[in-house]
Amino acid sequence: MVASLPVDELARLEAVARYAILDSLPETAFGRLAQLAAQFFRVPIALVNILTADSSWSQACVGVDLRRLDRHLSFCTRTIEQSGVLVSLDLTRDPRFADHPLVTGAGGFRFYAGAPLRTPDGHNVGTLCVLDHAPRAEVTAVEREALVNLAALAVDELELRRARLEAEREAVTRQRLVDELRRATHHAETLAAVSALADLDLDPGALVNSAAPLLARVCPLDWVGLVRDEGGDLGVETAWPPPGAEGEPSPLPQALRTAVRTLLGRAATWEAPLFLEGGSRVSQAPHGALARRGPGLEGGGGAVLAPLGSLGGTRYLLAAARLTARPWSQADRDLFGVASRTVAGALLRQEREGRMLREARRDPLTGLGNRRALDAALETGAAPRALAVLDLDGFKGVNDREGHARGDVLLRLFAGALAAALPPGGALYRLGGDEFVLVLEGVEDAGCAHADVLEGVDAAVAAARAAGFREVGASFGVALWPGEARDPGAALRLADERMYGDKRRRAGLRGR
Repeated sequence: MVASLPVDELARLEAVARYAILDSLPETAFGRLAQLAAQFFRVPIALVNILTADSSWSQACVGVDLRRLDRHLSFCTRTIEQSGVLVSLDLTRDPRFADHPLVTGAGGFRFYAGAPLRTPDGHNVGTLCVLDHAPRAEVTAVEREALVNLAALAVDELELRRARLEAEREAVTRQRLVDELRRATHHAETLAAVSALADLDLDPGALVNSAAPLLARVCPLDWVGLVRDEGGDLGVETAWPPPGAEGEPSPLPQALRTAVRTLLGRAATWEAPLFLEGGSRVSQAPHGALARRGPGLEGGGGAVLAPLGSLGGTRYLLAAARLTARPWSQADRDLFGVASRTVAGALLRQEREGRMLREARRDPLTGLGNRRALDAALETGAAPRALAVLDLDGFKGVNDREGHARGDVLLRLFAGALAAALPPGGALYRLGGDEFVLVLEGVEDAGCAHADVLEGVDAAVAAARAAGFREVGASFGVALWPGEARDPGAALRLADERMYGDKRRRAGLRGR
């Protein structure tokens, strides 16, 4: 028996595939239909078959144990070529089947009747058929109609199955969408929180310690740390998880430590996070532009190294690891990309603001701290202190005789020499003109303070005179806080009064 393929075979096979039934076990509903067909026709065998390109698959078997049959051996191949019931009362007398091995062999079939399983869009995907080892005299119209109805019920069951599968797929798709929206929301909330932290002007350690648990929970991560690169000297601080019961933080995995060192040497100027996958694969966020063999984590897992920029000459890097074999999703890559840029932007802003603040507190002529720097130091420093107010004697004469450029030379020379002669804990500030303030921390004895200041002033005056400023001297006054004043401002005023007293005394000595 050789049957030609239907003209719409490709569309028919697509219809078969939509039901996704071939990999499933025989189902109860089809079994009941086959049983009804066998009982109604009073035959020993009934089947519900689905025909693929090369096979006939039985979804229900009554009277025979059959799962698959080559399509060219199946009687049903002829049945799906027509729209109605195919009946062969005696297969041995039917020229289409007389030479068929299932007919000519021992115990061969003699009777066959089958109705196609016709889908709502007009494709015959299979059959519901009955067989007997004895021929039949006839098949009545009622029997034909019954076979057609049973086949229609089988198609209804297929449609219910397809609808159920589509509903399940839609439910899975909806759940995935909900999960993705939830993840996107969590990522957005995390980025908003990181951005808010960046606005607080925290130092890099405090910023990463605050951001680490947020990132660890949304990704998730097993370890997060801050890497400090100070001229090749690599330091690592664990930020997540927090210290355990014994107060010991979770250490940086050794494989990640090796990867960090290697990548720091390779990627001195990288701008985007580098992601390490299990198996030593390295890729660069956000679009995987970089993919090469490189250091990775042993035994699976993954890591990310995100540059955070520099602050105060130190380069910072966010390092994170997950120890389970789970790839980095695009959402993870986007999260670290935006988070690292946010933190890097905050550090850059801090660097710029710090530089501006330092410039605002620096005297441009001498490089010393100015009035703002002095006020800040007096607000934050610890008592006790000795405060000395100094004034150059003869500075106006230098300006008048030799010009302001020469006067500036004198100021820089005097300030440099005095700053070099300061004892430990001393700081020198220029208030303006030829007036300076010296702050000595931790000094409680007035005599010691006066001696320290005098030693520095004598050295500075000697340096100025050696440079040709022969008539230059310096007057100063010292006050202790809190020993002699209620606050630093009062101590400065007292030192200023004593400085003018010293200036008057020196003028009197010169007038004699």
